[in-house]
Amino acid sequence: MSVAPGQLVEAFLGRLAPGQRAAYAALPNLAELLGDMLAQALAVWPQLTVGAEDFLGFVAERMPAEQAPDEALGGLFVTDLFLACACARQERRALEAFERDFAVEIARGVSSMAGDEVRGDDFKQEVRHKLFMGKPPAGPKIGEYSGRGSLRRWVRITARRTYIDMMRVRQREPEVLVGDEIVSERASEGDPELAYVKERYRQEFRTAFAAALATLSTRQRNLLRHHFVHRLRFDEIAGIYRVHRATIARWVADARVALLERTRATLREQIAVEGAELDSILRLVTADIDVTVSRLLKRQTL
Repeated sequence: MSVAPGQLVEAFLGRLAPGQRAAYAALPNLAELLGDMLAQALAVWPQLTVGAEDFLGFVAERMPAEQAPDEALGGLFVTDLFLACACARQERRALEAFERDFAVEIARGVSSMAGDEVRGDDFKQEVRHKLFMGKPPAGPKIGEYSGRGSLRRWVRITARRTYIDMMRVRQREPEVLVGDEIVSERASEGDPELAYVKERYRQEFRTAFAAALATLSTRQRNLLRHHFVHRLRFDEIAGIYRVHRATIARWVADARVALLERTRATLREQIAVEGAELDSILRLVTADIDVTVSRLLKRQTL
């Protein structure tokens, strides 16, 4: 596949968002970078027949606005993105390559979840349909792969979310999630004092948690949902937000602390008690916070 450097640059810049073109055009080595990306992709996938302009246009559409051009281009999983581009175009050899090298990630993505649905062919076909066929107007899910993290990890996350969606359609919760009670039975097991507090202030707990959750930012709620409901690891969430896993760990911890403090503050205002009883209430809030976050967030959508 021989394409002049100027054509590569033109194909790439033409598919960028208008507000990004000037910054990328200013890169002195843009033609060289694009040529190296293309050569790298073809070295791994010589059997795929994606055109140079088509591939670079696919790349351009996935350039993040918040990153510097050289960092954005340098951080791409180029060979994974090339395969995704070919799969999105329904190229037979690309689909065969995916089946051979990446299909195992579908099973790995939900290996921690219970239920016959995970092990059945119907579920695997559901994931494949979502990846390569999709439904209008969204189209194939594979077209949403950005190349910012490995394709293997992205497929695992997609499989996990597909399982959760499938369970919701069947009007049942994924078995990986917590039980039905908003205040955990386990938190007060063997402790008559906490059992009494839980029963006495059940409605107040519900109201306080919901009110505190509503005060969090959208990102904080989504982080808690990814961690507690979808059960994603920090490195998997890091791939979604394109940051280091340590940053995700800090964000999740901060969101959890904010939720806990705001829940406690709301309860103090709602419940006219002091002393030992108030201490028991706040102790139960702390014990139940993770279970309750899961229960509240799985009622909502992303």
